[in-house]
Amino acid sequence: MNQILITGDEYNNNQYNNNNNRNKPNKTKMPKTPKMPKEKNVLGINGIVIFYAICTIILGICMISGSAYARAMINETVLGSIKPTVDMIRNDNNNTVELTIKHIRGIKTVSYRWNAEEPVIINGNNSKEISETIDLLGGKNTLIVDITEENGETVTYRKEFTVGNIPEITLEAVANGVQVTVSSGDEIDYIVYSWDGGEEETIYVGETTYEGTITAPSGQHTLRIEATDVNSVTAVKEQVVVGDTEPTLKLGASIIDDKLVFTIDAEDDEEISTIQIEHNDGEPQIIEVNDTTYHGEIEMTQGMNKLIVLVTNVNGLEAIQGVQFNNE
Repeated sequence: MNQILITGDEYNNNQYNNNNNRNKPNKTKMPKTPKMPKEKNVLGINGIVIFYAICTIILGICMISGSAYARAMINETVLGSIKPTVDMIRNDNNNTVELTIKHIRGIKTVSYRWNAEEPVIINGNNSKEISETIDLLGGKNTLIVDITEENGETVTYRKEFTVGNIPEITLEAVANGVQVTVSSGDEIDYIVYSWDGGEEETIYVGETTYEGTITAPSGQHTLRIEATDVNSVTAVKEQVVVGDTEPTLKLGASIIDDKLVFTIDAEDDEEISTIQIEHNDGEPQIIEVNDTTYHGEIEMTQGMNKLIVLVTNVNGLEAIQGVQFNNE
């Protein structure tokens, strides 16, 4: 057998090593220090934060801008819906109406009229306030005011006035003049009229009513008429009048091309506007003429025939005739 012999030196060396190992302190593993993130990762996080901050700012700006736009749109809608304010204040001391118009926008024109009379036009020159004094009329009348804004939109206001202490004046166009009718609760002292603000003419009445015709000069003119009662109460009225005569109209019967017909001949010194023809109670036929003369023919039917013709000239004056003919 082989045997391993341990010499004294070997033993002593091994023993020394063992003792040394026992005397050495145990080594404790220290925890590893965490590594700092790389610089590019820090920049990435900061970029995300900055991005969201920018988005938040943009969102806030959009909300503010949107809110401002919405407010602007609301304000524009509200302002656009605002209408002019109109005051029509009656003044019985001088029998007038004080008209006052105010608006936040410019006023282009104002027109006013009593009932269906010709309107009086006022150029507003886009001002925001206009005042006008209007003479009252006797009786029950409606004052109509049309206001056109700078944007072209027009609004209309109406107000009725009943006046019992001033004479009532009615004007009606007739051939070559105006039919004037004045009535009053008290005796009418006199009537004064003028054309286009010229020389005045006076008519003395002495009764509670007056009716007469004032001859108009040829063409278009403005008639101003004042009626004053015995108590010095005066009514004033103005109206545009056209001095003109009504059209001439002639109806006849003739045989043309072996047919029995009605003939229509009309003439006006200025211009015929329209002719309305009604044959045998049928539907009226309206013909646009726009000439100084007109000639037409209407064929008759068997038996009794009836024809009614109305001619109107450019100034609104009319002529009307009717005729019957038995076609047997």
